[in-house]
Amino acid sequence: MTAPWDGQEDQNLAQTLKKAKRKSLIRSIVISLLVTILTLTAIFFGAAKLMERRSAEAHYSEWRYLMISSPNEYPSGFRDNRGFLSGVLEMSTYKIIEGVPVPWNEKWFNYNEWWFPFATGAYGGTTNLQESAPPGNPDSQMFRRQYNPHNGQKEMAYYIPGVEYSGAILNDLNLLTRMEPEELAEMALSFDKPYSFEEVKSMLPREVRPVWYWVDTYDESSWFNLKPHEDGEGVMVNPQPMSSSAGVYGFGTGPNSDEVLPENFLGMLQTGLQHKDYYSEYKRISRYLTKDKAEPDASDVRILGVVVTGSAAGLKSLNGQPYIRGAVLGAVADPY
Repeated sequence: MTAPWDGQEDQNLAQTLKKAKRKSLIRSIVISLLVTILTLTAIFFGAAKLMERRSAEAHYSEWRYLMISSPNEYPSGFRDNRGFLSGVLEMSTYKIIEGVPVPWNEKWFNYNEWWFPFATGAYGGTTNLQESAPPGNPDSQMFRRQYNPHNGQKEMAYYIPGVEYSGAILNDLNLLTRMEPEELAEMALSFDKPYSFEEVKSMLPREVRPVWYWVDTYDESSWFNLKPHEDGEGVMVNPQPMSSSAGVYGFGTGPNSDEVLPENFLGMLQTGLQHKDYYSEYKRISRYLTKDKAEPDASDVRILGVVVTGSAAGLKSLNGQPYIRGAVLGAVADPY
């Protein structure tokens, strides 16, 4: 005869099932937490490694671009502020005037992974200071000398051969008479026509030191802004000289080396074509220099001007040189 169902056993079974469910739930929660922690750790670790790689790429690409686009300017240090799949690279630069360093600029660059749609970083920036209009001359299109916003020093300017500029072309050689003979300075010389690298080396006086060679990189797309043209409001705009901070490309000496060759510039172009940063500009310049050949060579590098350094007394040797179309003073340093 079967014994009647015991109510106590029913309660024990229910408690056992409840404990089993509780353990199962706790185990599921723990496993989920562990998986989440491991997943997030892997994601953040992977993102950190990606940003480390992207930071190195950004640092190298900005250094490389600085070398061909910023006359007599060199990086002095950098700071890297990284976030999740994005970051900001801050770079300080300086100039060298006959061995004397001159702090010059602070630049920052946002970088992130190309597929990441959100990026944190720095926005805004500084622009070069500009002198006011001369008294009695309200012409808004007249060229105003530019000044560095960080130290107040003069910025150099460059005049392309064959381009007609409004107003007088600057010739600061006369300013050298107001300087002490031993005072040091850099000066941007714009030539009357393109020259070869060897021609430039042979025609400069021995009293000046060439530190940066300005290369002709101006294709048809560049000439839109090098001829009088209408702006968006129908006002005629006249060409302005090129600034050191935009529009000039070239090659020069380094902080620890005076050796320089056109092949250095071509090498920078070829390296730039292998990376995404500034690729379109590297490609444009390379195509312009190559023309109908397979690739450019040193003879295709034509020099439109040069940045020289020296003492005020030494720079005076440039007076009367027939190949100088414009001469614009830049940074000045005390030799002491």
